[in-house]
Amino acid sequence: MRSLCKKSVTGLNNNTLNGKGAALLWVRLLSAVALFALLGQANLWLDATSNILLATGYRLLLILTPLTLLLFGARALRVTLLCALAGLLLLALPAAHGVAAVAVLLFSYGIAVVGYIAKRDAAATPAGAANNKIMLNLGSLLAGLLLLYPHWQPTFFYLALALLLLPCLPAVWHHRPLAEASPAPAAPRRGQLKWALAGLMAGIKLFAVFSILPQAILAHQATLPGWYGAMIILNSAVVTLLQRPIMALIQRCGRRALWAALALILAGLVVLALPGAFRVHTLPGALLWLGLLSLAECGLSYLDYCAAQEGALLVKELSVSAGAGFTVFAMRTLPTAASAGVLAATAIIALLIWLWLYQRQHKEKYHALNNLYEK
Repeated sequence: MRSLCKKSVTGLNNNTLNGKGAALLWVRLLSAVALFALLGQANLWLDATSNILLATGYRLLLILTPLTLLLFGARALRVTLLCALAGLLLLALPAAHGVAAVAVLLFSYGIAVVGYIAKRDAAATPAGAANNKIMLNLGSLLAGLLLLYPHWQPTFFYLALALLLLPCLPAVWHHRPLAEASPAPAAPRRGQLKWALAGLMAGIKLFAVFSILPQAILAHQATLPGWYGAMIILNSAVVTLLQRPIMALIQRCGRRALWAALALILAGLVVLALPGAFRVHTLPGALLWLGLLSLAECGLSYLDYCAAQEGALLVKELSVSAGAGFTVFAMRTLPTAASAGVLAATAIIALLIWLWLYQRQHKEKYHALNNLYEK
């Protein structure tokens, strides 16, 4: 089967790390620290509603990106970063009814738009998608280090995250708005559905460490152990160190590159269904389970690249929010013994439908080219 990702790339390079791209990747890093640290603590400090709003909103609110650019133009990036800061400062205030939800929405909106701009700029090449993934996971690694400290109080924790975002302001102050970039052609309706399914699957997979693992642990003990932060570090370290080599291996498969990426992802989803069998509430079980999932996560960057080439990256990113929100909802409402299996089954079904749509689209393009050639 031939890939629909048409741009050929002869190797991974570091172009994305030069000039303005480097500044934006550092923004991606620091904003990722704030996001993942907050996601980790949300299991303890936020109520279920606010937790679901956070998990869903930090992707779903990407839908406000065009409106943000229309209203604020060149100031869009700085405005959204200030919104994220405002959300953290509101969370640091003494709790009042409804304040937490408003704060989470402000933070999610800001982080969503900032993160999408950085990812969209990076995903023009497989190398850029890999670099973006590396910075994202370095941010997650640093968030894990923050969570290793056992004596955080909510107010000081939220203020510390706000301080982390402050150095991003100079980097985004003169950034050219997303609207000035040449847009990718829009994907057809069937392609949009295909990438919506891919986003749903990716959201479930990505929230293994931020919802499935902590809730599986909390089912066996009253609080998260000190080594939970180390699990976030493990996930991030594996992806950071192996993302580029695995992306290179996938590309070496040539016409079968997409098959290789999908096989890696599918293997991860099977592992995702078995936290009980791995005994993830123990350190050895969590190490093995999450290590295997982290390897599988490296295949998702190839899908980011393919989505960008089809003009469907925004659709995919918006749909990640559905997967993330559904994961948090399932883990906090369904019986723990069944929730991971339900999530994995949903993700696998989405992946299989994705593959069917891909094959159908490929066959239609092949027949259209043959008909054109015969004429």
